[in-house]
Amino acid sequence: MSGSPASAPSGPGTDRADGAAGRPAGRLLRLVLAILPSTAAGRKLAAGAVADSVGSGMFLAASTLYFVTVVGIPATRVGAVISIAGIIGLISPVPFGRLADRVGPTRVYVALLAARGVGYAGFALVDSFWPYAVLTCVLTALDRGCSPLQQVVVGLIEGGENQARTMASIRSVRNIGLTAGFLLAGAVLAIEHRAAFAALFLGNALTFFVIALVVERLRRGLESPAGATTAKQAGAGAERTGAGPAKTGPLAQEAAGEPDSGPARVRSPFLDLRFLLFTVSNGILSLHDSVLFLLLPLWLTTATSAPASAVSVLLAVNTVLTVLLQVYVAKFADTTARALRLIWFALVPLLLSCGVFAGAEYVPAWPAAAFAVIAVVLLTVGENVHSVAVWNLSYDMSPAPARARYLATFSLGVTGQQIVGPVLMTAVVLPLGTSGWALLAGVFLLAGLGLRATGGPRPAPTADRAPEPAVTAGASGSPASTDTPTTPTPSEVTS
Repeated sequence: MSGSPASAPSGPGTDRADGAAGRPAGRLLRLVLAILPSTAAGRKLAAGAVADSVGSGMFLAASTLYFVTVVGIPATRVGAVISIAGIIGLISPVPFGRLADRVGPTRVYVALLAARGVGYAGFALVDSFWPYAVLTCVLTALDRGCSPLQQVVVGLIEGGENQARTMASIRSVRNIGLTAGFLLAGAVLAIEHRAAFAALFLGNALTFFVIALVVERLRRGLESPAGATTAKQAGAGAERTGAGPAKTGPLAQEAAGEPDSGPARVRSPFLDLRFLLFTVSNGILSLHDSVLFLLLPLWLTTATSAPASAVSVLLAVNTVLTVLLQVYVAKFADTTARALRLIWFALVPLLLSCGVFAGAEYVPAWPAAAFAVIAVVLLTVGENVHSVAVWNLSYDMSPAPARARYLATFSLGVTGQQIVGPVLMTAVVLPLGTSGWALLAGVFLLAGLGLRATGGPRPAPTADRAPEPAVTAGASGSPASTDTPTTPTPSEVTS
């Protein structure tokens, strides 16, 4: 019978053919395994991120066209609503961060995800301007509020040793999911039927409930009696062996009944000058995002002889490199000191990319395209190294009792870049040509120096209450060690 084992051909030649066919699949499998987090909890978080990003990709690719061409809202009014929603989203992370510090980051994060699921499903019912405007503004506020909380939740579930790899994995798989979402949206755009768009909105909404369920199950699993018992046994084993406190995740420590140090009165992040300077410096260095997604297409078509079709190739290069680099770079950010050193490794390719971009303006078409590819590769390397470094530094610099508030404030730097960056790129860098790229390189350099000067371990407690008794040198947060892993101590449990 055709296809049965008995009738299948065999022999050395077949073995070689099977091996040749299997090698690409094996390499792909190894690549996927290398991207995924190393822990079961991390892999579940990454799976939820894939579902989320597929839905987001579908929505981003199709929503504006739907509201303009199907619902009939004028494009100018859609643009105005998006701008207003962006301003609202600028301030929304801070109140959500304060709430998370009071009732627990995981609980607030899950609630926001569920609310976003309901809200995005509501887009399927929108048939006029005002419902669209209100829903867009509310959901933008919820979206921006979720972003810093994700970092807190990953830190609580995974702990410091696995946090960098898991955050890097999430960004990698999100790029893959967004690409898949864009492709799926293409099918909906080809159908051009209202029911197809409604199905797209409902599919996007479902993804938020999926990741909310994943996070909630992880939280409940770590807070269950079995999880608490495991955490207690791990702690007892570490004490018997003299290895010190067990490196369990903060949620597991909480489930194990670790004593809480009580609510600490930590200063507002807006009064922490060092943290604010770090936030501003990071926002300025994040201008590489505006270079890639806004300046690059305009620059390529107006300032160089390269073909306009190269834009899609350059963006694809960025996406593929981001997927490949994130997890690899995370291995070099497992301590605060190493994350701080990565800032130098981010600055070098960012500065070189500005020089290559400038050089592309003086060569013919195909050399200009080659220069552009090299510049985007350099920019992408710098972008990924920078993002991994500041994820760890911002988490480490945030006092545990106010971590959600601090990270929410930290996110304002990136949001500010999204507001200022487009104007800077189109009104300054692009018109100035070579001088504009030189100016941008100088801005990158100053921002990198600012991150280096303000980032790193805190030299003293930040709480308003009296400092705790001195701890052994080398403990978490101690000035005696600048190479301390970012694993929070039991007293830092906030959820």
